[in-house]
Amino acid sequence: MNQKPIGVAFIGAGLIAHMHARAVKACPGAKLVGVFDVKSSNARAIAKQYGGKMYRHLDDLLSDPQVEAVHVLTPPAAHISSSLAALHAGKHVLVEKPVADKASDIVKLKRAAQRYDRVCMPAHNYIYVPSLRRAKRAIEQGKLGKVASFWMLFNIFHSEDLARKYGGVFRVVMTHHAYSLLYLLGRPIRLMAMAFPGVHYKTVRCEGQAAITCEIPGGVIANLWCSFSGKDMTNDPWNVVYKVLGTKGGVAYSWNEAQFEDDTGPGFGLPCYEDGFHGEVDHFINQCIRLGKPPLSTLDDAIDALQIVKAAERAARNKQAMTKIPFQ
Repeated sequence: MNQKPIGVAFIGAGLIAHMHARAVKACPGAKLVGVFDVKSSNARAIAKQYGGKMYRHLDDLLSDPQVEAVHVLTPPAAHISSSLAALHAGKHVLVEKPVADKASDIVKLKRAAQRYDRVCMPAHNYIYVPSLRRAKRAIEQGKLGKVASFWMLFNIFHSEDLARKYGGVFRVVMTHHAYSLLYLLGRPIRLMAMAFPGVHYKTVRCEGQAAITCEIPGGVIANLWCSFSGKDMTNDPWNVVYKVLGTKGGVAYSWNEAQFEDDTGPGFGLPCYEDGFHGEVDHFINQCIRLGKPPLSTLDDAIDALQIVKAAERAARNKQAMTKIPFQ
């Protein structure tokens, strides 16, 4: 039996909107209704390429009865206000990461979603791929025995101009590491961290390379690495790599499973990256909204991921040996 498509609209029409638009187009039971951006030309371009209308005002989007779900794709500073406005208007919300700079703001989203009985899901896209969902099952079913160690590596070169635009790797990238760790192994207890500007930076001051080592209950060690400087052209590239090892086996996942020539972005010729968007949008639409199932990574996980990143920032800044993570 065919179901009426769930109408989706975007608040924000930057580069990431292309990935979300592709994912909505590929998602059974979803349809892009329209796009709003403070820069009308951006919204017009996304609407022209992928369908739907361009809203001239945010209130036009929020009052449109065709819109049942909203993707909040604004710069991080506007995530909370846009998400709260959408929830207040009765829309389900998928909000890009990092959700917020303050845990109290994420709590506001959680309470608003409960008050209006709507889904509010963080866009923690990396974990919504089949390989990591299989890894999660293997860990939970004890297939690996006792887990001993976890690695997540990210090495994708960013020019200094691009790094200046994105900012430091802790917030812009290692949020992925934090929620991935939470999804696969749960909360760490303590961590150590080190960070420096990218080795190719001349004027950018924020961190371009960072390492975090976490202690997980039971003696598990998790190693999280990110670099905007490294360009891995070896025969076994560590662009984005996950690995979990236990006493009876292990699981691994890499974005190197498939690659093709750059199609001018924003997929950068990495279909595994795009698969995460497809998986999260499908889960948001067909599992959370239609069936009432929870996200694989929740707003509570977004709070915990923020606390991990903040603890790492403090540890790196203060050169502390170990830092306890102040989970709420």
